[in-house]
Amino acid sequence: MRLTRSTLGAFAAAALLLLTVSGCTAIAGTASSAASSAAGQLAEGAKKELIKAVCAPVRDGSINAEDLKVVSSMVDAVREGGLPKEFISALDDVAGSGDKVPAQAQARLVSACDNALI
Repeated sequence: MRLTRSTLGAFAAAALLLLTVSGCTAIAGTASSAASSAAGQLAEGAKKELIKAVCAPVRDGSINAEDLKVVSSMVDAVREGGLPKEFISALDDVAGSGDKVPAQAQARLVSACDNALI
């Protein structure tokens, strides 16, 4: 079998096309992986900031009326934020306790804050 220049050129073009497509696929996979990683890091950062915002008013272990108002306003965001169940449950207990937050509920929320920020 004898190969002509046009046959060799066609093989070379096919090989080049195959390498180009393979390279583009690898680049697309890398870009997709990087975008996914960045989105994950952004989501984790947002969760931590939400936890910090909820926990800031209760850090000292006491919750006054203003603190309770701030914490209660964040309940829906916390539920939708994919935060740990322990954290959501403790926040629900504090927010639902009315004007007098039991010491045990306050302690649970402070503990949940500490655990969530680890």
